[in-house]
Amino acid sequence: MKRLVFITQSYDPASTILGVTRDWVAALAGRCAGVDVIAAAAPPGVQAPPNVRVTSLGKERGAGRAAQGLRLARAMGATVPQAGAVFVHMVPRFAVLAFPFAAAARRPMALWYAQGGISHSLRLAAQLADRIMTPTRDSFPLSGGGVEGRIVVTGHGVDTSRYAPDGSVPHGRRRLLAVGRLSPAKRYDLLLDAVARLPDRAWELRIVGPPLYASDHAHAQTLRRQAARLGIAGQVEFAGEVPYVEMPGEYRRAWLLAHTSATGSLDKVVLEAMACGTPVISTAPSSRTALGGLADALALPDDCPEEMGAALAGALGWTAARRAELGAAGRAIVQREHSLDAWAGRVAALLGVA
Repeated sequence: MKRLVFITQSYDPASTILGVTRDWVAALAGRCAGVDVIAAAAPPGVQAPPNVRVTSLGKERGAGRAAQGLRLARAMGATVPQAGAVFVHMVPRFAVLAFPFAAAARRPMALWYAQGGISHSLRLAAQLADRIMTPTRDSFPLSGGGVEGRIVVTGHGVDTSRYAPDGSVPHGRRRLLAVGRLSPAKRYDLLLDAVARLPDRAWELRIVGPPLYASDHAHAQTLRRQAARLGIAGQVEFAGEVPYVEMPGEYRRAWLLAHTSATGSLDKVVLEAMACGTPVISTAPSSRTALGGLADALALPDDCPEEMGAALAGALGWTAARRAELGAAGRAIVQREHSLDAWAGRVAALLGVA
């Protein structure tokens, strides 16, 4: 077995959005000699498994891109020669910077990417990477002969022991849950329009996720004003960031996950909810494949608040037995196609570090 260099935005087990990297790193560390995590940001003294070493590039201390680049070069020089491969998680710019070190040491480099946005650095990184890994084929936005032969569909790597039903009963007032960063791409404005059309007020909407950038904070205020204008401010809770360890409980307490993201890739929150036995109603085209045989009942057009509102009204009227039936079917899909164990084994084998 060999070590793996894992480059990522953040290694923070408490993060609502990026806490999953802790699960991925631990699963990979169990299948190779160890993992060297190089993260743009990591909390001081962050805990990790015994065979995992964490290096921060200092973003949490205010380091800019130039300083992060210099620290990345030093970290790569110290780790890549002793490693068997390099895995870059979601940041094409880091793949471009890491490539000379991987190439000089003759180590394969994989880029993991699951997002709709296309940048110049993504186009370049896609040409440099030996493997391009993505949860579903439609989660990677580039195509053509230059990349097609290197794309590997791996599933999303959901810890189905962490994200699992525990016998708890959903919140008494039927709760609609939405999860993700407060950004325009998540289209919470469409969701607010949809819930405002519900025929009664026997529901609540809880939106979990922080604003990350200045534009997100402005958008969050726009959403609050929209809820007030629609007369539903008292039923909509902007919960902000929730610690990663508490997220399974968020899914379990919800009657369903209402998902309106338009990022262009399969959103892991859809799979996390399904793994917890919580049904998902989604307007994202990328969710249709993940929902499998449930798509006809739970996948909707991506731009129609009227249809979303009607679907939510129908879902709020489900019997407990119907909800449980849909939840069990969704969990089975995640266990079969997106489990963390299968994902880690596949990635470790593809990179030759197992």
